[in-house]
This record gives sequence, structure tokens and C-alpha cells, in this order.
Amino acid sequence: MVDAIDVLGVAASECDECEGAGTVTFCHGPYERTRECHACYGAGRRTPCPGCTDGTSPNTGETCWTCEGFAVLS
Repeated sequence: MVDAIDVLGVAASECDECEGAGTVTFCHGPYERTRECHACYGAGRRTPCPGCTDGTSPNTGETCWTCEGFAVLS
């Protein structure tokens, strides 16, 4: 994942989904499971990519060079 400081010059904000932990806990039957946060890909920080909305370049449809296809910056 691309670092927001390299692209925007500012640090990415804390992920709202995992509250900065990088992991989320969910219940699977009687058990608690932990997995990598799907919103920030485990980084704990995220900022939407300024160059795309879904990881592809709007003009060409190819992988966005700014975020390398993740649609977020960490």
C-alpha cells in the first residue's frame, strides 16, 4: 500500500472501521475471530485516493498509479 505522506505530504487519518488497530473482531458462532481490516488492509490508517474511487484510472481503466490499485492510501 502507498504511504499518504509520499503522495499528499500529510499522514493518513485513523481508519474508521478498525479504529486504528488494523484488525477487526467478529463472532463466528460461539467463537470470536480476528482478521485484517478490509478497509485499510491492516495498516490502521486510510485516506481515499485522490486519483480514483475504485483502484482504476478513470481515463484508461488501468490500475491507478497513485494508489497501486488499493483505492486508499495509508
